[in-house]
Amino acid sequence: MRLKNPLAGWGPFVLALGGTQTIGYGAVFYAYPILVPAIAAEFGVSGPVLFGVFSVGLLLGGLASPRLGRLLDQIGAAQVMAIGSTLAAILTASMAFAPNFISFAVLVILLQSISFAVLYDAAFATLALKEPDDTRSAITRLTLIGGFASTVFWPLTGFGVETLGWRGTCAVFALLHLGVALPLHLWIARKPPVARTGPAAPVRAPRPEFPAIAPDQLRRAFVLLALGFSVTGMVIAAIGVHMVPVLIDRGLGQAAFLVAMLMGPAQVLIRLVEAGFWRNFHPLSVAIISGAAVPLSFCVLLVAGQGVALAIMFALLFGAGQGLASIVRGSVPLVLFGPVGIGARLGRLAGMRSVMAAAAPFLFAVSLAGLGPVATLWVCVLLGAVGLGALVMLRASLRAQGRWQAL
Repeated sequence: MRLKNPLAGWGPFVLALGGTQTIGYGAVFYAYPILVPAIAAEFGVSGPVLFGVFSVGLLLGGLASPRLGRLLDQIGAAQVMAIGSTLAAILTASMAFAPNFISFAVLVILLQSISFAVLYDAAFATLALKEPDDTRSAITRLTLIGGFASTVFWPLTGFGVETLGWRGTCAVFALLHLGVALPLHLWIARKPPVARTGPAAPVRAPRPEFPAIAPDQLRRAFVLLALGFSVTGMVIAAIGVHMVPVLIDRGLGQAAFLVAMLMGPAQVLIRLVEAGFWRNFHPLSVAIISGAAVPLSFCVLLVAGQGVALAIMFALLFGAGQGLASIVRGSVPLVLFGPVGIGARLGRLAGMRSVMAAAAPFLFAVSLAGLGPVATLWVCVLLGAVGLGALVMLRASLRAQGRWQAL
């Protein structure tokens, strides 16, 4: 089989959105834990309180996502992203001048509440409109760029706190939203979709392996997809916060930090594999691989004990599942339901996923305290199996309808 070069075909929309996603995820999400100690010291509050504020914002962001998703369809995805960048700049700049903890907390919650407008789901909807003939590949390339947000913003934020203080760092982030992300979103909004066929070329028919779902099966398919994505996302969110303590509990000691660091490279590697080796797979098949990797990784961790090799296997499997999850949450809805109304569907999926993800770290902590680490890991295995089962049921349903020609 001839492999497509995964680094070929990087269009201007992908590169532009890659830059805005790096800023979005870096400044809105990854920077916050690095800022917390300095903010806590100035306002005289504890770190857990600040993380609680962040979780409230995530919860409200999940509740706001369906409405924001409908706006993507109504006024245009890139236009919504431009508005989101403007609001993110205003809120982040206001955080830099917050006079007290209460005002700061309100601003953090508001920022998280509108984050859907500047992050992956809005970007995926933008690509569905701007790269209609190659959306799946464009999504994969976009997540490859966005995957480096933490790599860039963790050290950048740490350096900013040391040199400018947390307030100065927030001001810099506001300038990035306003001076880089906003102009790029406005430029994307003005540009027409990429034309991939010649002037005389016929309009391409829909690919036969990706047929539309029967109208009477749309609701059931959406529910199964939402369940699969939400439960898997909940498990990913829970272990993402508690990974290092869990690895330490499994007897890894200081090696836990090195093992956890492997997740990032695993995410990038699996996205390259998806772009090159699995590009002809049905996106739902890739989603099933992602859903299987997550519970399997916990099974490996349960038998890892003090074995570093098995712990490394856990990190690689978990990182692979997480890396694919970012891709399939955009490509699967597009393939199953089509581009019409994609913003609203992505918004609803993001809302359910975000609400469950917001509660996941707290519930995981409660389970750790009440049931212990081993039982909690088994709970994660069971939840992961539920998410995987929903995706497998969806695949079986499509096959039963005779609407699945490619695996």
